[in-house]
Amino acid sequence: MSRTTSVTAKLHSYSLDELKRLRKSYHTEIGRNILTVVVMLLEGNSVKKIADFLAILPVNVYTYLNRWNELGAPALEDYRGRTPSNCKMTAEMEHDLLQVVQYNIPNDFEFLGNVWTAKLLSDYLYQNYGERLCPQCIRDTLHKNNFSFKRAQKKPSKGVKSEQEAFKKNDRNNACCRKRF
Repeated sequence: MSRTTSVTAKLHSYSLDELKRLRKSYHTEIGRNILTVVVMLLEGNSVKKIADFLAILPVNVYTYLNRWNELGAPALEDYRGRTPSNCKMTAEMEHDLLQVVQYNIPNDFEFLGNVWTAKLLSDYLYQNYGERLCPQCIRDTLHKNNFSFKRAQKKPSKGVKSEQEAFKKNDRNNACCRKRF
């Protein structure tokens, strides 16, 4: 499934001249880049031309554009390396989050999947409390409460046990594996 991409920019009650002035005076580079993408797209430039001008990948142009269309001016803030200020979780939300992680799966709440991810937990809290929390805030809360995250590892379920035993390191000499001294 491909990612949805926008090729139009919303003005969010700004005029083109206001966006140009804001771009010149904006304090962060990522904010200036987002405003440059919006202004150049409104002026009729292609995504490829914008990416070449800013020396970024076209996928970044689409990312900036989608952020701008979704959030407007708050998309200009740079949260890289620090937690956004909206990561305030109430005690009730934290308790509910811990209970859900321990005793439920995402399918219980009509989410796709059998394993909780930080994004799914964020969607769950938004669904129940109407407040959007960033996935990093959720990971921090789970870590603070001694929950750990371990990536799934492939374990072959099919195979002949005798061949598996013969293949183990330092087990026996055979055609596939030799004993190390």
